[in-house]
Amino acid sequence: MLKQRIENIVRDALAKSLEQGKLGQLETLPDSVAVDLPKNPEHGDKAISIAMKLSKEAKIAPRMIAEAIAAELGSEIFSKVDIAGPGFINLTLNWDLLEESIAEIFSLDLDYGRIAKNDRADKSFETVIVEYVSANPTGDLHLGHGRQAVLGSALVDLLRWAGYDASSEFYINDAGVQMGKLAASARQAILIKAGELEESGYDAENNYPLAAMKEILFDEKWQAIDNQDLSSVTADDCGKIAKEIFLESQKEILKVAGTEFECWYSELENLHQGETTKVDAICQKMLEAGIAYENEGALWFKATEFGDERDRVLRKTDGYYTYLAADLAYHQDKLSRSDKLINLWGADHHGQIPGVMGALEALGEDPKRLEIVLMQMVSLTKGGEEVKMSKRTGNFVTVRELIEEVGVDAFRYFLLESQPNNRIVFDLELATKQDKDNPVYYVQYAHARCCGILRNLTEKQVDQTELPGNTLAVADGIMTEAELDHYFKAFTSATGLYSRAFANLNPEQHKSTKALILALLNFPEEVKDAAASYSPYKIANYIKELAALFHQFYTHNRVINDDAELMKARISLVAASQKVLRNGLGILGITAPERM
Repeated sequence: MLKQRIENIVRDALAKSLEQGKLGQLETLPDSVAVDLPKNPEHGDKAISIAMKLSKEAKIAPRMIAEAIAAELGSEIFSKVDIAGPGFINLTLNWDLLEESIAEIFSLDLDYGRIAKNDRADKSFETVIVEYVSANPTGDLHLGHGRQAVLGSALVDLLRWAGYDASSEFYINDAGVQMGKLAASARQAILIKAGELEESGYDAENNYPLAAMKEILFDEKWQAIDNQDLSSVTADDCGKIAKEIFLESQKEILKVAGTEFECWYSELENLHQGETTKVDAICQKMLEAGIAYENEGALWFKATEFGDERDRVLRKTDGYYTYLAADLAYHQDKLSRSDKLINLWGADHHGQIPGVMGALEALGEDPKRLEIVLMQMVSLTKGGEEVKMSKRTGNFVTVRELIEEVGVDAFRYFLLESQPNNRIVFDLELATKQDKDNPVYYVQYAHARCCGILRNLTEKQVDQTELPGNTLAVADGIMTEAELDHYFKAFTSATGLYSRAFANLNPEQHKSTKALILALLNFPEEVKDAAASYSPYKIANYIKELAALFHQFYTHNRVINDDAELMKARISLVAASQKVLRNGLGILGITAPERM
């Protein structure tokens, strides 16, 4: 990575200055050197502030440290080195270095931006389970589930790009009161279908919507029950079939939304089976640890001792375990399978965090191994007015309905572009626009424009004699991808191409060209930084900014032109932009169209 290369050069300069006794009383080199962007782009391409951090230990002015470092940097990769203010070092990178770095994009291609495992930001863990959505199998997925699905799947891909062994897990909440309600609802619905119960007798207040129940009765899984004497069919029988139908429906729409899971973890099958269940075991362990107590027939967790607002019930007076008890058993199970856990929860679960963290710590687990990301709600607007009702359920808009309205790409981008703790107002009209106001269209159009420019390369516009072996062929006036790759390798290996081609750019051309190059070369750092903070939205913002920089570059720089070297240099930036936009969109699970 360019940033790492600059850091290594500065550290070498520091080491030489230390050997020469120019760093006062400083005895050891710092572990790292921050390489940042200058506050004003006119001051340079990169900024180093290490002199201020070392001044106290060295017991000399930071400017003296900056001068010592600058004297050892040389001009190999820097065309200009300035010292500003109390000791900031501003660096202007030369074209040869930038050309070499752009060549790396072509050599790595689909892997450009990936971080090696040994270079990952946090080496305290390697394996991580990301748990998200985790809905009851009792109906359609709503927009809150949709936001979790999109963020979770993008986060798993981002972590994999950043050097981690990440896997996704869906916790199926198929035990407890809600499943009892589902069973009762399904039983009443099938009796109504068979004419053995009046629709007016359906318990609409305590059960799930009858419309949803009646809809699933058309599934072929009900045929075995349809042929039975309904008096012998139990609510449990109906509940198992309804659960299976709803779960399959959830899996299908999640797959459409670009979300698939390595593990579908059933609460019922994994935590509540056997003579002594995992939930029994953990509750007994909490009693023995003194962090739980019996009171009036219920089992309570001393949650207030761990920062919660009140103690929490683990087992109710009727003998049924609460969600919290099952959650703790589930987390212990996950911790036995992975170094790190990341949960995506709705913001309404905020109050549960202190108790869960405290209980895990009291049970001997390191709470730092669990990271909980809270997500705010999603609301829809159309024509400036909020959309509240769903045609299907009557009380919320489903993931399926929103995808049908705006498409998968817009669905994913609009739910990813904001921080999880920000509430999203999803503008339906904006999401379906095909212009620059729609951010996902804007990014995809930049990618398609890159592809279009590359398609427009013709035999007349490429001097084949300049290429090694004269092996480039043109079919029907348009190069194949393999032929373009050969072309790219030829000119990116040519020393000094950028220095020659970009020597006489006017100010706007210089500014737009340099800005695009620096953004392209920053992609690996963007991946590393976004993964370190579990923030796919940073990649969404990055590719949007990159698209804007590419459009500016295209506006000020004629790519296909009569100057062979300038054309080659500019085509390399078009092709590099296409590859980075494609990789960034891929992390987010969004398509990169070649034509629009």
